[in-house]
Amino acid sequence: MRRVLVALVFIVVMAGTDAASQAARTHPRSALLAPAKGTLLGAYVDNTGHWVNDATAEAGVASFERAIGRTLSIDHHYYGWTDSFPTALERWDVAHGRIPMISWSGTGLDSILSGRYDAMIRQRAEDVRAFGAPVFLRWGWEMNGNWSSDDGSHNNDPGTTDGPKKYVAAWRHIHDIFTAAGATNAVWVWSPNGTDVPDAPWNHWTHYYPGDAYVDWVGIDGYNWGTSRPWSSWTSFARLVEPIYADYASRKPVMIAETGSAEHGGSKAAWFDSIRKILPKRFPAIGALVYFEANKEVDWTVHSSASALASFRALAEDPYFVQPTTARFPRHNHARRHSRSARAGHPRTLGIQ
Repeated sequence: MRRVLVALVFIVVMAGTDAASQAARTHPRSALLAPAKGTLLGAYVDNTGHWVNDATAEAGVASFERAIGRTLSIDHHYYGWTDSFPTALERWDVAHGRIPMISWSGTGLDSILSGRYDAMIRQRAEDVRAFGAPVFLRWGWEMNGNWSSDDGSHNNDPGTTDGPKKYVAAWRHIHDIFTAAGATNAVWVWSPNGTDVPDAPWNHWTHYYPGDAYVDWVGIDGYNWGTSRPWSSWTSFARLVEPIYADYASRKPVMIAETGSAEHGGSKAAWFDSIRKILPKRFPAIGALVYFEANKEVDWTVHSSASALASFRALAEDPYFVQPTTARFPRHNHARRHSRSARAGHPRTLGIQ
């Protein structure tokens, strides 16, 4: 009996040790590119409303950085399904100490699962591997919306709601090709919309999650439209991010992959100030915040008013948001530069219409 008790104690202790080790291995802050503490600050910058060329894009980022008084940790770029990447823009980012984030739009999920695009996907993977530096890769974002070719709504077979299942299979298929190609510098960001559109049980974001082994970061897309639309109202940052955060913050580092605020209906400056104040205590698992710096449906830009710019600059200069990046080219890397013949525009419709 004594031996049995000793054996049981040993099993319990070892189980506890294994559980602790597993917890340490899967702690959100241990993920690729996650800062040990604080939040990486990034942005998608579009000051022209359409793609011009690399020089114009670089000038826009540089101008934004001067306005906020610092270099971005993350520079966000959008690419269409058949666009080539990485390009000279991502090399420029790394050369200037930023981590590139590539948002790669998808296509019909059946065509991906059929293997039709395997050669193209493999080429993207090989190009990312050759790039040599880490990049955030955000494929098929806002899949729980109804405005993209790769979302669940557009991929349900007639009479079914199998779109989420197809999305998971397509994500894993693409990820597996990257893994087989050795593109381990791709850091995978799964990024649902902050609300389900349509708001139906089958379309809940949890049904689209590919699994912990296939996701490095969980992203959240959420915007405060204020009273700029008949259907919208002023929405706090906390209310935008809390539901998805609650589901995944204990498992993965969280990235606010797209966010912005209108001026209508409240104080945009106070909205920015609230982010700076609440993130450290209320949302400690948020390891990155990427702002949508564009004047599109409404003026999301941080300089839509002098007070908004001053508040965002205070956030940008707060030590909690000033984190070192780890995006560096290895010395042996000889990745070729990519030319760009065309650039896809940003396919935004942002949910409720």
